[in-house]
Amino acid sequence: MRAVRKELLLLRAEVERAEFVQARADLHRKFANLSWLKLLVPGFGLGRSRGKGAGRRADGSIAEWVFSHPLVSSLASLVLTKPLRATVAAGAKPLLKWGALGAAAWAGLRAWSQYSRKQRDHAQDETSDEE
Repeated sequence: MRAVRKELLLLRAEVERAEFVQARADLHRKFANLSWLKLLVPGFGLGRSRGKGAGRRADGSIAEWVFSHPLVSSLASLVLTKPLRATVAAGAKPLLKWGALGAAAWAGLRAWSQYSRKQRDHAQDETSDEE
């Protein structure tokens, strides 16, 4: 009985691995025309072979180099995550404030120009009626 359970678990694991490989291949086919993703997504532009010389090719990308140096990837994540998040959060508040102020000023300017244009047209109509 235990051997049958073990075989079933091994078979299930093999099926899940095959489904994962198929899903990854489908995803790769779907995004094949986005060649710039090779620079950003680790392992996206790599072929099937990931030997020792994968990061040493002349046409290697950043992702290949990072894949061959996983410690660099981890250190970069630790260094960039908090400062980048803090910078984005710190920059978003003034951006929203000044953006809203600019939008309000633009709407006020448009309303004022429409009002002044109507006043000018009304004044021209009155002067033309008097003549």
